[in-house]
Amino acid sequence: MKLEPIPRGSLTARVTERLRSAILDGELELGDALSEDKLAKTLGVSRSPVREALAALEQQGLIDVRPQRGSFVFLPSQEDTKNLCEFRRAIELEALRLAMQRQPENTVAALREAAEDMQVATGEGDGLRSARADDRFHDTALANSGNPYLVNAYRLVSGKVAALRAHRSALPTRKQANAEHFAIVAMLEGGDVDGALRELSVHIIKMAERYALNLDTPQSRLNRRSARSASIEHLGPLVD
Repeated sequence: MKLEPIPRGSLTARVTERLRSAILDGELELGDALSEDKLAKTLGVSRSPVREALAALEQQGLIDVRPQRGSFVFLPSQEDTKNLCEFRRAIELEALRLAMQRQPENTVAALREAAEDMQVATGEGDGLRSARADDRFHDTALANSGNPYLVNAYRLVSGKVAALRAHRSALPTRKQANAEHFAIVAMLEGGDVDGALRELSVHIIKMAERYALNLDTPQSRLNRRSARSASIEHLGPLVD
C-alpha cells in the first residue's frame, strides 16, 4: 500500500477522500482487507478519522464491514454486478430520454467528446484515463437530464461503477464497449433517440458480463499492478 501521509485539517474528510480515490483509481484492489492501524500509520493520523472514513465509505458501498473480520474494499459477486447494472439501466435510460428533450445539443456533443477521449486513452494504453472518460460518457445524460432526483439516485452506485471501470480497464472488451458508445452517439446525431435508448440498454447489460469476467490470472494481475502504478504517479499531494 503506497498511500502518502496527509496534512492536518479536516482529517476525516481528507482520509475519506484519499481512500475513496485509492479505490476508484485502482490503488487498492477489490476485496483488499483494510487495517485501521496500518492505514492510520501510513496516512499519519490517529485511528479515529480512519474509522470514521471507513464508516462513510461503507455508506457509499465502497467498503464492506464484516463483524469479527474487519473492513474490506467491496468485491461484488456476479449477482451483485447484475443487480447494479439493472439499476443503472433504469436510471440512465430515463436520464438520456430527458436529456435529449431538454439539452440535446449539449448532450450529444459531450457524449461524442467522452467517447473520443476514451478512444485515444485506450489506444495509448492509459487504462485510468479511459475509465474516467467512460465515467463521463455515462454521467453526461444525468448531468443534462435536469432531474436532481435521478442524479441523487445514481450517486448510490456511481462510486462502485467508477471503481469497477478502473479495475477492469485492461480488459480487451474496452474497445468494443467504446464502439457501442460511438453507435449510441451516431443514432442520437441521426435523430434516432429510441434506437439509442435500445442500444444503451443492451450496452449496460453487456457491461454486467464484462465486469464479471474472471481476472484472476497472472497476466491480469500484472496488468492491474501496472495500471495502479501509473495512476499513483499522477496523484498529486493533498493540499489545505
